[in-house]
Amino acid sequence: MVRPPRSLFAALVATTVVVTVALCWFARRLLVQQQVIDQQRAREQLEIGADAMAAGIRGKLAEAGELLSGWISSPASLAPSLVPSLAPAFDGAVVLTVNPDEPGTVRVAPDGGLPFVPVAGASPAVTNAFTSIEAAEFARNQLASAAEQYRLLTSHRDAHVRAGAWLRLGRVLRRSGDFKGALAAYQQLAALGAVRTDDLPAELAGLDGQRLASVAMGDDVRRIADQLLQGLDEGRWLITRGTAEFYRDSVSQSSRPDSWRLADAVSNVWREHDGRPPARGQRLFSTDGRSVLVLWRSNGQRTALLTAFTQGFFEASAPGGMAWRLSDPEGQLLSGDEAAPARSVARLVGNSEYPWTLHLWTVSPLPAGARSNGILLAMMAAMLVFLWGATYFMARAMRREAEVARLQSDFVAAVSHEFRSPLTTVRQMAEMLEMGRLPTEERRQTYYRVIAGEAARLQRLVETLLNFGRMEAGAERYRFADVDLAALVGDLVRDVEPQAREAGKQIEVDGPSEAVRVRADGSALSVALRNLIDNALKYSPNQPTIWVRWKGDHDRATISIVDRGAGIPRAEQQSIFGKFVRGRAAIEANVKGTGVGLSMVRQIVQAHGGEVRLDSEVGRGSTFTIVLPMALDAPTSTRLSL
Repeated sequence: MVRPPRSLFAALVATTVVVTVALCWFARRLLVQQQVIDQQRAREQLEIGADAMAAGIRGKLAEAGELLSGWISSPASLAPSLVPSLAPAFDGAVVLTVNPDEPGTVRVAPDGGLPFVPVAGASPAVTNAFTSIEAAEFARNQLASAAEQYRLLTSHRDAHVRAGAWLRLGRVLRRSGDFKGALAAYQQLAALGAVRTDDLPAELAGLDGQRLASVAMGDDVRRIADQLLQGLDEGRWLITRGTAEFYRDSVSQSSRPDSWRLADAVSNVWREHDGRPPARGQRLFSTDGRSVLVLWRSNGQRTALLTAFTQGFFEASAPGGMAWRLSDPEGQLLSGDEAAPARSVARLVGNSEYPWTLHLWTVSPLPAGARSNGILLAMMAAMLVFLWGATYFMARAMRREAEVARLQSDFVAAVSHEFRSPLTTVRQMAEMLEMGRLPTEERRQTYYRVIAGEAARLQRLVETLLNFGRMEAGAERYRFADVDLAALVGDLVRDVEPQAREAGKQIEVDGPSEAVRVRADGSALSVALRNLIDNALKYSPNQPTIWVRWKGDHDRATISIVDRGAGIPRAEQQSIFGKFVRGRAAIEANVKGTGVGLSMVRQIVQAHGGEVRLDSEVGRGSTFTIVLPMALDAPTSTRLSL
């Protein structure tokens, strides 16, 4: 393949490289600017998100505080159905209202929300009804008399007195060994439900008494223990922390439900302020990876406390695609992720007494403008691909143009040489004849024959060029008729034999005895065969024989020209059929030719509906085979169209 001038190709590559470097520099600057913009935008989004989350937290806390203030003013408005309205901001919200100066004013909403409360409702003063009976029971050990008197009080109109009587009757019967009677008494006590006696709910005291009586009798206490455990965990009774823990530990060592964490947080706040919390406040406790919020309002007489898990509360306020962390003034984690990155945004929430620090950051590792960066990179990559693709195709076009220019130059040089040689011979001999320098008639006749041969050679060369020109223009017309290959080959070989003998070669023909006929233009097919025979003579200088063979095979006829010359390299076997193309071996051996012969052969054969096949090996010769349809399948007329 001929290459364009080095300077032109180098200039093309240099220009492409310069443009590529400029594009890369420009793309890098755009990416850097985009990254700065993306960082600023991400920071702004974080700032906006942090402000929105902090405002959302403050708003929800203020809303809950207003509800608590309303319930302080009107405790009757605290309905269990109102508490779920705090969800989903407050996960598992429980509201507790307490008036420590008025016994029995402790309320929990929803019912059973806490397993214990800071202050339990006090029992009415009914112990005076049992003073004399308890003296007989303990001081004089008169158990039967005491039991009888307690039994009489179990019918008292005051439920609290009845509850106290059943409690003491069960105790006396258990002390006297009547465990079944004690069990029945405790069952009656448990049936009184939430009625308080001796600062305990009757149901709790009755279930515990049944458990003790059953243990004394050796009965299975699992059912009673399960009832007691279920009642404690469900917050069925208003009792203090110590009471709840005592009874629960006596029946089970299993893990406690989440409601115990809520109750612990409320009790801790109550204890920190000695039962007198300030007018408003909030605290956040973190235990076992979960955060509990306690929010309260107090008017000096009543206190309303809200306690809830905060995970849902904070997540409901957090912007999408961002992570957060809430810590106390000491930096201890209260809720959210374990650690905040250095580029997080901080906001203060909570109150002045217990300020919380909120950290917010982007979860996604990619900047907000990653998509636009990807589009920019894709566009730059497409531009570079287009640039280098255009350079590649331009380089190919330059190579093709250089090749065409070289082929045309070689063609002109070859044609000039082909014309110059016979013209020089004719001129020299004509001059000698004109000047009368030939002494004998025999010598003159020899010159005449040489001049006539060279003139015929010039005529064939001109006709070849004219035919090639008509074929290239698509103006060559063919006249098809039935042609006998034996006759066609015979006439052609007889015409070429003088030229072959002069070169010291012979042509052997070989074909079947029966006629092989094709539908062809005899003159055009003779031109194609003569070109192949001429090439075989020229390119096998050291071999005395070439062969022309033909045969019919079903509906196809083949004509082969075989030589034992230099052969054609495999890399050139396709290109040599192009116009103006000559093989490298022919150029190096300085063999005469114009480079249009094989191109004409292919065009003529293709116009006949056939093909040209080449089988060649370097150093072993070549075989050119023309394959044509038999006479019955041949077309009647055609025009060569390129």
